Amino acid sequence: MKILTRLFVSLVLLAGILAGCAGTPEPGNNQAGAGTPPAKADEAKQETAQWPRTYVDALGREIVLEKKPEKVALLFFRNFEHMFLLEETPVAATDLNVLDDWESLAPYRLSKITNIGSMTSPNLEKLLEVGPDLIIMVSGRYGSYGDKLEKIAPVITVDSNENNWQKALREYGKIFGKEQKAETEITRIETLIADSKEQLKKFSDKTFGVIMLGEKQFWGFTTQFVFNKETGLGLQPPSKYVDMSSKGEQISLEGLAAMNPDYMFVSDIGGSSKKLQGYLKNLEGDSAWNSLNAIKNGHMYALDSSIAAGGPLGIELGVKTIVKNMLAQ
Repeated sequence: MKILTRLFVSLVLLAGILAGCAGTPEPGNNQAGAGTPPAKADEAKQETAQWPRTYVDALGREIVLEKKPEKVALLFFRNFEHMFLLEETPVAATDLNVLDDWESLAPYRLSKITNIGSMTSPNLEKLLEVGPDLIIMVSGRYGSYGDKLEKIAPVITVDSNENNWQKALREYGKIFGKEQKAETEITRIETLIADSKEQLKKFSDKTFGVIMLGEKQFWGFTTQFVFNKETGLGLQPPSKYVDMSSKGEQISLEGLAAMNPDYMFVSDIGGSSKKLQGYLKNLEGDSAWNSLNAIKNGHMYALDSSIAAGGPLGIELGVKTIVKNMLAQ
């Protein structure tokens, strides 16, 4: 009997020793949890370490984000592109029509987003029903109804950043804890622009115009990614083009004829490709329009209206569209 007892005790001790050895991590191993690869564990640790964080918004207000925002309401249609590019989708948003109107947003048209009306007068009752954990709005609208939004969820204001998509994307990177993702996308698009600029150098002796069309309206735009010599494609505008220090100006058809660019990119100022085709149809019999070199030589091309918003996806699509049409010459 004593022998059996001693044998039983020995077996128990041996089992304990083996279990202890199995649970002891080898030197250099990161034991973050059973079955968790070290690299993934490090990523999870870094993600956790980012929160809480304090974000200083466009109005200089400090907003404490206890954790990564998961249910964001976006009340600024120009910034759809920034969120989508960072693989974030708002649960609610204003001005959802741009998802149908802009080809740059075509891949995201099936996203489940609650429509809360327009940026000028959002449906606050519906927003309350959604229950966001963060609301993002443009700073210029905060004075109109920002205090009402604060009663629903924390509010972050952002600048319009129409001519600085990189800064806007970096700000969204801070909001979502995706700074590295933002930098990766900035590098990717800047590289696309630089490479495209090289491909278009053979057109350096030609002039270009970016014209937004409306109902009996013509707007000359100074779109930065098209004309900027340092950060854009560096295409040459006509000598009589609009003031390049501005975003653009309304012009007459006669004024456009005086500019007479060799190549012309047109878009609908309201954001609808269907309306653009209607405007162009109405101009088919206009003698001044038909006198333009770009029209006579078949050098007019349509651009997606998202270029006017100056977002990264619109710029990417615009650059690719310009290069495709120009290199097809």
